[in-house]
Amino acid sequence: MLNFFIAALVVALAPGPDNLFVLAQSATHGARAGFSVICGLCTGICVQTVLLIVGVSALIAASPIAFFVLQCCGAAYLLYLAYKSFQVRAGVVKLDAGDAGEMRVGMEGAGLSFRRLYLRGIIMNITNPKAVLFALSFIPPAVDMSRDMSPSLQMVVLGAEFVTATFIVFGSIALLAGAVKKFMLNSPKANRNLNWFSGCVFIALAIALFAL
Repeated sequence: MLNFFIAALVVALAPGPDNLFVLAQSATHGARAGFSVICGLCTGICVQTVLLIVGVSALIAASPIAFFVLQCCGAAYLLYLAYKSFQVRAGVVKLDAGDAGEMRVGMEGAGLSFRRLYLRGIIMNITNPKAVLFALSFIPPAVDMSRDMSPSLQMVVLGAEFVTATFIVFGSIALLAGAVKKFMLNSPKANRNLNWFSGCVFIALAIALFAL
């Protein structure tokens, strides 16, 4: 299944809703926030894999109504995140001498907990109808019916490989975007621009959900 893992790395590198989401969150709130989101996205992939195995993904894809409802839910959530980003008031970051890792600023984003960011990642993935279609078109074709391993177990392994590839690629994105955030720590204007960038990305992703 090495070929599938390589393909998963390539797919994770290709510009898409999830990696743009990680980029926006990491650039706006820092690398730690990005990794929190990544954990949520990877959990979402696990959920998508389970739904695929039990047949729910196929039912959603085959039902125009269910698919449209999922599109609306995903778009509504992204527009909500865009609204929150535009409402943030930029502030200047002040690092505590005894805290090398935690950075808190006078803005809504920096105060987000791991749990909230983690949930953002999960919701972002499971409300993305393209993720449903992707799971259906990417994982089942990689199942080898001639192997002794059952198809369901193979899909579990393939899902785990995809999670690993996603974490590697998205983690790199979070680190790079987080470095940009650190570079702009003491610039209120830069912080404001990053939040507007994040909001615009969310709006673009919401529109893209209907461009299927």
